[in-house]
Amino acid sequence: MRYLHYTNYQSGHSGLSNGIMSIEVGVVLAHLTNRLLVLEGNVSPPANIVTYDGRVSNLKPSRITDLVDLPVPWLDLEAVDLQGLESLDLTELSLADFAFYFPPTLDLASSDATSFARDRDHWLTVTGAHEQVPVLRLTEKPRAGGATDGHRNNLCFYSYLFYLNDETRRSVYRLLQRMQAKRPFAELARRVARDLGPFNAVHLRRGDFKVTYGVTTLNRKPAEAIEAMDQLFERKDPLVIVTDERDDPFFLELKRAYPRHHFIDWHILDHYGAEFAALPQNDSLSLAYLSQLVAGEAKEFIGTMTSTFTGLIQRYRGNGGKQEAFRYLWNELPEPADDIERGRHAISDCVPLDRGQMIEQFAGPYSWNRVSPLLSPAWMREWPESFLLPETIATGALPSRPVGGGGAAISPLAAPAIVPVIHVTFENLQVAVWSKDAALLKRLAPTLGTEPGTQGRNVIDNIELSMTGASACIELRGRAEKTFSDKAQLLATLKRTIAAIFASARHSYAWLSAAAYAKGGRGLLIAGDTGDPGDAFRDTLRDNGWTLLDGELVAIRLEDLAIVPLGACAQTAPSPPPEGSPERVATAFENLVIARKAPLHARDVSFAPLSPAAAVAALIGASLDFRVDQHRAMELLCRVIENRRAAQLRFSRPDEAARLISRWADGLLEVAA
Repeated sequence: MRYLHYTNYQSGHSGLSNGIMSIEVGVVLAHLTNRLLVLEGNVSPPANIVTYDGRVSNLKPSRITDLVDLPVPWLDLEAVDLQGLESLDLTELSLADFAFYFPPTLDLASSDATSFARDRDHWLTVTGAHEQVPVLRLTEKPRAGGATDGHRNNLCFYSYLFYLNDETRRSVYRLLQRMQAKRPFAELARRVARDLGPFNAVHLRRGDFKVTYGVTTLNRKPAEAIEAMDQLFERKDPLVIVTDERDDPFFLELKRAYPRHHFIDWHILDHYGAEFAALPQNDSLSLAYLSQLVAGEAKEFIGTMTSTFTGLIQRYRGNGGKQEAFRYLWNELPEPADDIERGRHAISDCVPLDRGQMIEQFAGPYSWNRVSPLLSPAWMREWPESFLLPETIATGALPSRPVGGGGAAISPLAAPAIVPVIHVTFENLQVAVWSKDAALLKRLAPTLGTEPGTQGRNVIDNIELSMTGASACIELRGRAEKTFSDKAQLLATLKRTIAAIFASARHSYAWLSAAAYAKGGRGLLIAGDTGDPGDAFRDTLRDNGWTLLDGELVAIRLEDLAIVPLGACAQTAPSPPPEGSPERVATAFENLVIARKAPLHARDVSFAPLSPAAAVAALIGASLDFRVDQHRAMELLCRVIENRRAAQLRFSRPDEAARLISRWADGLLEVAA
């Protein structure tokens, strides 16, 4: 086993966003070096500790890894013994002082590399001894005797640190799409944002900025914030205010100016208190994270310069396909020669803004080439180069970048003309399916729970379909694997490929080759052989009120044993939508039938109950998980079958079999053992 021993920024004793940024870097380095990530300092950040008048308990404080899924294998340092293993430090420099390039064959003498580096003199990659050593270290305390014996910082936005070719960038950005909010937090944030309706948001950082050197918080007036917001927002629109200091007198004028305001942390406690209390973590840090996620859904957003909390909101917006313009209330930085004290210095326009956007003053292909050199690109603001957009995921190339100045706004990108694509959704993730055959995608889309033209968001992988004669080729972009299938089996093979991708990102599901039906909010699984799709089996079930959710693939969410079809939203609805509706919902799983078709005139037609053990055994052949990890698959199947009715049916007439199943699932038919 090879390890990457990585220290979270300030050993975890920093703010929420700084911790997320730092761990992102460790995740990418572990991926690029093919090492198990060993996290030092995976502790609860001490910032954002607020009691909200006793309504929030911080007795069980959140760590970053309690809130965010990590898409690489990892362990806490305390869980692994690295003593006695040979180790080497990657560098003694802080992350802001070098650029990490990969692969090692990249041309660092190119003008593009020079532009990427800006004023950095050091390039690093992993070769030679660093590639072979059992433990590669990037900790914040270099060993005694080093050239810079002392403390260094593992803090940097990944877009500014990693210089990659297109193939590697595609791989890294796909990886980062899987590093996102854990499902309960993402679901609650989406619900809060949806319930608010269209809204604008502002992140106005006060708190620790009152005692921070180099910011102007104590000299700023409410009228300045209102003026900046009025350039972007309509006062009649709802306004989400993100701050942990609702009671600061600074906000009195803002509340009068924007009467439809919501301090989002208090709004969540007031209107979603039970849902918040039911989260896996419900301390003030998880509340701050929810506030950040909700702000990312705003129509328009303006934030606080030099705040990484603002930076991540801006990135979430860009990742979601919004035309994020990176707007700021005002310049925070002082003139180079100004005197500064905690929380104040002379107000300056040394970083010029136009309607909140930084004015581009210089030329260069990267965003950080074109704005004020007074900014530290590593952390003072986020950049559009970080956006996990479908086009970058598909090709690995960054958005088209202007090389001239002239004050133009930094725009994400206009989508290039590329081959047709559909986006298959599972919970809040997507897989993009590309093909030059637009008609093929149009035929496949309804059975995958999508439709052509659906916007790509949170795309974690890309599949290319090509047809050659009587066979189809399924290829994962950027990888060597190719799967060939008869055209007749294309849909089933494609769904299994997609399921494997989603299963790697969402581990709390059991995946089965089976058909799923819903009626009145009750889910029915039918595994085995039910005949051809064109025979009377499905038609008869439909005539008896059952809606087909999926005919080939089923995912069972272990948390609540709900059937979650491709294209489903995350919530479990009381009843399914009408057949043909583009909106799908998770449906409670109650009944299972193992079906086997007999010859038309067979005499041994039977319908009998199945014990849990027999049901698990019968489902092994349908389990997609069983092909990967048999022990885990058996545990999953036992969980799925627990407290669910199961029966085995051997039939000759499909219509008669479907009527029997429907009556049994409706509780109108008892089957004898």
